[in-house]
Amino acid sequence: MSTLVTAELFARPGRGDDVAQLLLDVLGESLKHEGCEQIRILRDQNDADHVTGLTQWTEPHNYTDYLAWRTEHGFTATFEAMLTRPLVIHYYDEIYRGQGIAAHVNEG
Repeated sequence: MSTLVTAELFARPGRGDDVAQLLLDVLGESLKHEGCEQIRILRDQNDADHVTGLTQWTEPHNYTDYLAWRTEHGFTATFEAMLTRPLVIHYYDEIYRGQGIAAHVNEG
């Protein structure tokens, strides 16, 4: 079963765009990391400086290995300089996924 991971980034005031752009800039490398199945970058509609990565991995260790790799290459330190607090990371098992009626309205 896949593991879903959220990584919340709380940017310094006015730095939300920088944080989001940095995530987008490294997206290609991230998607190629072992065990990466999917990545979504989200921004809080009420706080532009709150950005979250929603990722899906084949195993929990794939994300921890990925984070260690990013840390070794100085990437985590680059992010931390733009944040008001450390990353907030949560691991989830998916219990259910379904589509609502509105999802079918938009299908061509």
